[in-house]
Parts: sequence; C-alpha cells; structure tokens
Amino acid sequence: METISISELKAHLSGEIKKVRQGTKLTILDHNHPVAELVPLQDEKELFIRGTDKKYKYKTLPPLIAAEKDIQRDIKEERSDRW
Repeated sequence: METISISELKAHLSGEIKKVRQGTKLTILDHNHPVAELVPLQDEKELFIRGTDKKYKYKTLPPLIAAEKDIQRDIKEERSDRW
C-alpha cells in the first residue's frame, strides 16, 4: 500500500487513478495523518455506498419523468413579477 498527500494527489490525480486501476491501494494523508483510502473496485459494474454498518447496492438511477407544466415559462413569469 502506498501513501500520498492530498496536494500530491491533486497534482497527479490521473496517474494515481491509473495505479489504482492496476491494483495499487493508496492511503491519502492530510498533514501526515491518514484520512482516506483509494482502492480499486472489486466489480466495476456494481458500486456500493457504505454506511456505518450497512451496505447499499446502487445500480442505476430511476428514469427521469417529464414535468407536467412548462417550467421555463413559470420561471420567466416569476422573474418578471419582481420588476
């Protein structure tokens, strides 16, 4: 496992992400104190959001639904009322 400072990570993010994709685990340091780990995904098709003691499987967002009214018109009306 490698360590890297936040400023170094910001300066070389693309290269460090490439290393992680190849299997390297990075510990991110803030003033020489570990604050996070950057690790490769086990399965790139499924992402997990981790809570304190739960895992939530997250696959896709629900489909967008069309607005029932003309939002742009409503915004223009609201803004014209101010003047």
